[in-house]
Amino acid sequence: MKRLFLLVIIVIFLVYIAPLGFQYYQKGEAEEEKIHSVQNVENILDAQASDGQNAENTGENAETEAEAQDEETTIAVSVNGTVREMTLEEYAAGAVAAEMPASFPEEALKAQAVAARTFAMYKQSLGTDQTHPDAVVCDDYTHCAAFVDLETQSGDLWGSNAKEWKKKVQAAVEATKGEIVTYNGSPIAAVFHSASAEETESAVSVWGTDIPYLVAVDSTGDDACPEYDASETFGAEKFRQIMLAKYPDINLTGLPKTWFTDIQSSEAGGVTTCKIGGEELKGTEVRELFGLNSTHFTVSTTDTSITFHTQGYGHGVGMSQYGAKSMAENGSSYEEILLHYYTGTEVQKTGEG
Repeated sequence: MKRLFLLVIIVIFLVYIAPLGFQYYQKGEAEEEKIHSVQNVENILDAQASDGQNAENTGENAETEAEAQDEETTIAVSVNGTVREMTLEEYAAGAVAAEMPASFPEEALKAQAVAARTFAMYKQSLGTDQTHPDAVVCDDYTHCAAFVDLETQSGDLWGSNAKEWKKKVQAAVEATKGEIVTYNGSPIAAVFHSASAEETESAVSVWGTDIPYLVAVDSTGDDACPEYDASETFGAEKFRQIMLAKYPDINLTGLPKTWFTDIQSSEAGGVTTCKIGGEELKGTEVRELFGLNSTHFTVSTTDTSITFHTQGYGHGVGMSQYGAKSMAENGSSYEEILLHYYTGTEVQKTGEG
């Protein structure tokens, strides 16, 4: 009888009391790290790299979280500023529809579905986001990921193709139901972009944080992206105004050809840093200041103008969507696509350790 009583006490502790302690620990850790924004993705990646390698240190916690997930997992999503509860699969379908052309091959859509689901689980593991404290993710692509409600917006999104493409996207989500990408048992920051310039960028080159699964890998077929090759031209005076607004003491005397010096590039070819008028800027900052498609740029000048020539579209880190399209067209499965772009990872069902 005593043995039975002790067994009941242990079960109650494990089922009810221990999880509360784990939840409190996770919330406190996330708040301390102040992980509140995906708009500057390096904020998230810095947190993952803290305390050595967070991906290694939190593997045990992620396993506990995964065990709690099942096919009916629900998450809170901020849509147009309103928080809605929906299943993880419903969210994945809406994110795939908004983020990848439904005309892409099925295996590419499946890869996007797993990436979207993984990113939501990753955000959930970080805890409260002050931008939308009552929601795990939002529909702002500059902060989390774009999202559309397939029940009400598919017609606006796809017109006469709505019925066919809605079914195609939902089939891709259903075929990968519950699957996420993990590194050492933890859901990864499954970031993605439209097109690379023949090779993806490593996280450390773009955001300054070394993440083992976000490293440079070859990517082909990206030049199918309509925005792959682009250029932006600024008159010298307009260029001065943009720079002076950010750097009032910058020296932009003389001809434009003298303004750019010490251009440093990553292994993949993206600009990591450069000097403009003696001021050192990150490539990501130049991209933001001048609205460039990517950091993979070169500069040409005349006496009165500056032109940026870019290749690729997006930050260049993680999965290339046009690269995924090309791999799918050449016979690769969605698992092969994901494992190619996210180095050293695994594709697992939520609930698998």
